[in-house]
Amino acid sequence: MAAKRRRSGSKGGGTIGCAPFLILIVIALIIQYWWVLLIAAGLVAMTVALVRTANAPARPARVPPPKPQPAVAPPPPVLSGDDLTAHVRAKKRAGRVRDMQEWDYEWIRLSHPGKSLHEVNDIANAHFAKGRSIGIDGEDPPAP
Repeated sequence: MAAKRRRSGSKGGGTIGCAPFLILIVIALIIQYWWVLLIAAGLVAMTVALVRTANAPARPARVPPPKPQPAVAPPPPVLSGDDLTAHVRAKKRAGRVRDMQEWDYEWIRLSHPGKSLHEVNDIANAHFAKGRSIGIDGEDPPAP
């Protein structure tokens, strides 16, 4: 049988060795040359960033959104014959009524000189709501 070898107690059994001295030397170098280490770390970080951006796939080009087109009203239907005659008559009548209402509004405004524009508008709207017109019916607006 082979006998087991025993280590002697003086051969590093409880000693630390030279590790503390190496650690102290490394700490002293870090304290003395911290700025060199900082510059080296910055260079490494910049190199890593450049390599990553060079290897990254290209982004797709940004396409601007299309410019909005102005809204165009659809063309009115082409009228002919009786439809055209009725349309022209209706337009003339609407123009005459509008002109009469403008004239009535001026008459009401002049016949109520002390009233504000809001009150004159209320009187004119009530007058027009009854379907009356000074120019057509020939009657004066009610006095204040």
